[in-house]
Amino acid sequence: MAIVIEEEKKHSGLGAVIGWLIIVAILAAAIYYVFFAAPELSIIPPSGTLSIIEPITQSPPDINAILNNPVFKTLVPPPTQPVATTTGSSGGRPNPFTLPQ
Repeated sequence: MAIVIEEEKKHSGLGAVIGWLIIVAILAAAIYYVFFAAPELSIIPPSGTLSIIEPITQSPPDINAILNNPVFKTLVPPPTQPVATTTGSSGGRPNPFTLPQ
């Protein structure tokens, strides 16, 4: 008994050509809109909550009132970490892959 293996024929018809044209058109449109089209600018009006901030911006801050505030006096600076000392002329360990001693 003989076994016959046949190759499937690829149909390169009109559907494949239209499919490729659609893909190329989508890619061309994407490239155009990403790289060449100028974005449309829109003006966004400020919201009503900015009217609350406006008096603050009109008057200069009173430095004495800030410095004498008890809440400001309770603030402490964050702790600093000690600065590592460097050895050698290169400014680091001789071999950076060894463990520090």
